[in-house]
Amino acid sequence: MDWVVISAVAEATAAFGVIGSLIFVGYQVKQNSAGLRYAAVQTQLSSTQDLAGELALSSEVAEIYQQGTYDIENMEGTSRVRFLILGSRMLRSFQSVHWMWQRGVLDDGLFRSQSVLLEDIVAYPGYQYLWKLRRHQYDTDFQHYMDK
Repeated sequence: MDWVVISAVAEATAAFGVIGSLIFVGYQVKQNSAGLRYAAVQTQLSSTQDLAGELALSSEVAEIYQQGTYDIENMEGTSRVRFLILGSRMLRSFQSVHWMWQRGVLDDGLFRSQSVLLEDIVAYPGYQYLWKLRRHQYDTDFQHYMDK
């Protein structure tokens, strides 16, 4: 065998090695992406649960939330501002869930369960008031979703 044949065999072997490495790297990237998606979903759901925890642990916060949800028109001063902040946090959380769902990070089943919760919440007068007041602060896709 001459050196040209040996060189060709070595190059072919190296090419197969590179192709095998690329396949392995592609598989690793796919696994890493799935892990990152899972972590993003867990972080978002924890954020929503933390907000619910605040309501459960503080009677003052729960009272402000309840009054704002049902009767924001009769709230004044600090209590009104606190409700608007709580409500905005809740809507931001749902906007994040919507964003993740649109990009395939969140599956349909989990999105539907969050959507039902959102529909229940925004049916209350305080959230309807909040949405009219702050709608412009949310992204266009979420605005369209909320308006339908």
